[in-house]
Amino acid sequence: MNTVLREILFLLQPLCLVWLLLTAWLLRMLWKRLWRWSLLPVCAWVILTVVTCTALPSWLMAGLESQHELPTMEEMAGADAIICLGGGVEPSFKEPTGMHLMRGADRLATALSMAISGVAPVLVLGGAGYEHEGQYVSEADAVFANLQNYPRLSFEQISLGVCANTRDEALKVADLVEKRGWKKVLLVTSANHMPRAWATFKKAGVPVLPIPCHYMSSFHRVGEVDWLHMPYAGSLELFDSWFHEWIGTRLYQWRGWM
Repeated sequence: MNTVLREILFLLQPLCLVWLLLTAWLLRMLWKRLWRWSLLPVCAWVILTVVTCTALPSWLMAGLESQHELPTMEEMAGADAIICLGGGVEPSFKEPTGMHLMRGADRLATALSMAISGVAPVLVLGGAGYEHEGQYVSEADAVFANLQNYPRLSFEQISLGVCANTRDEALKVADLVEKRGWKKVLLVTSANHMPRAWATFKKAGVPVLPIPCHYMSSFHRVGEVDWLHMPYAGSLELFDSWFHEWIGTRLYQWRGWM
């Protein structure tokens, strides 16, 4: 009974309901042989079906996430700093920790665990700024403010402040590399973002070793891959993330940033 109820509730979700209604409308138009009028609905149905009912978004995402492998401990040895890109935390005035963990929080968890384990003596955090009452609150500053509750942490903490984008983070880190003479830094970011981030940091002159995390593709997660399924909002979100990186890469290449 619980399984049946769960399936019914799933079918009533907005995305699934829209897909069912569009399917019914399209079938009715085809039944009445309204070929010309059904062209646009067919296109809409195909796009929606491919993006939300198939494993194509996961397959595309896996292509990005597979470009960089996690290095060995021997390869990471002697690193001067850990660079964690933003996107995993949002400053919060309500959360007890002062920060709200977002979809990319694996970035922060990975970087913190490495810093606490002594992989490198310095942790550098990037991230965006969030406007509040006319002022910008830094994502990195919110994290480090919370870390002050743990005084026994031995690693140095550096905030990049408010960063406009990945290139801005790369340029600020490049300045630190020049001033401190760093020879090897570990770059932590989502696996799908790593190809663009790694190329951008290399172009800026930063000697980076990629540390990918936050794998989103179902091909890189526990469980079987469902090639066909009912409309799922997670597939739409996955495609959006892949498309964001695809557009971002083309834009960075056009601007000469990577």
